[in-house]
Amino acid sequence: MMRLSEFLHAAIIAMTISTASASVVTSKLSVGSHEALLGDIRLHYVVAGHGPLVFVTSPGWGVGSLYLQRGFAPLEEKFTLLYIDTRGSGESTRPADVKQMSTAVMADDLDHLRAYLGLDSVNLMGHSHGGAIALDYAERYPERLGKLVLLDSEVLDDRAEDATNAFLKLWGDDPRYKAAVQALNADLPHDTDESFTAVLNAILPLYFSDPERYTSVFVKTLEGTHLAAYAGNAQGKADKLFPRKQSQEYSKVRARTLILSGTVDWVCPSEVSERIHAGIPGSVLSLYANAGHFLWIEQPKRFFAEVSQFLRE
Repeated sequence: MMRLSEFLHAAIIAMTISTASASVVTSKLSVGSHEALLGDIRLHYVVAGHGPLVFVTSPGWGVGSLYLQRGFAPLEEKFTLLYIDTRGSGESTRPADVKQMSTAVMADDLDHLRAYLGLDSVNLMGHSHGGAIALDYAERYPERLGKLVLLDSEVLDDRAEDATNAFLKLWGDDPRYKAAVQALNADLPHDTDESFTAVLNAILPLYFSDPERYTSVFVKTLEGTHLAAYAGNAQGKADKLFPRKQSQEYSKVRARTLILSGTVDWVCPSEVSERIHAGIPGSVLSLYANAGHFLWIEQPKRFFAEVSQFLRE
């Protein structure tokens, strides 16, 4: 039989281990910049704000999370946001095998990060292709996701190309968009970081309902961003090698889901969001009339109110 002194000694050791473990988790979630070693990559993430924790994944095509860190800053007054640079983007490193740059692998990274942080489940927000990553996570890890926010989300097997082409045809002679449509149709090279950046700058007006008003606002949130052509090219090729039928698996999502979409988003048309809403049980859809791809820039008051309320509930 264990003596009282031995029992107390064991209890003290257990408490010390538990406290040390909690301290490690806390340090991994302290405000600031961090790196998590996940297999053969180092995943960079930034923690900001205070309150309930929300993962925010960047798109996987090379833009990183700086534009989200700056754009979503008002949410940090009520929530702790953990911004993630997807593999090959921002300050995260590249995998040894370019085939490991698919959307599905990036979703796996989210779960590896969850485990690394010692969390049973997470809340998750994704914009554009970041939405496709978040959706993939929701479909394949349903028990580990509490809330899901999809912002003008891409779906890998539902591009709504007819809607995209209709916008481009409509805008082809519009002086606000004409040069951007021509640049898009020119199929300019984007195999270097410099050419990739030039292409994005040329087509940026297409992403806004009023380019003269909003493009410069968005450009400021990109300051310091180094676009990675490697990620853009590698992610597209990897997804073709390992295709995911995301639109056929909406019913697997168990997270409470909020879907936001602008009705004049040419690249991720609102028709896609409407089909996501129809497929995910109990999801909520909010359409922003005459808004483009960056809702928090065009309609910030409504955007932050809706997202905050959803995450608080």
